Amino acid sequence: MESEHPTLQFSDIIPEEFDDPDHHAALAFDYFAEAYDAFFQGSDIFEQQQRRLEERYGELLVHLRRSSGLSCDSQEERTY
Repeated sequence: MESEHPTLQFSDIIPEEFDDPDHHAALAFDYFAEAYDAFFQGSDIFEQQQRRLEERYGELLVHLRRSSGLSCDSQEERTY
């Protein structure tokens, strides 16, 4: 557990810029685990979990654009 190997799916150790399939799997695992918990609490809408996942991928997009020198063309792209 202390190895911090990406297959352990700890999303808190995923760097801002990533493209490793294990990192994508860790984010997906977090989403599904949180949505599953919400489902057992009676919810069938998972907006909070979806928003958290979108924010994380939005941070990746912003970081990639900044590091590549590309600018965001619209408010929607800046949001995501």
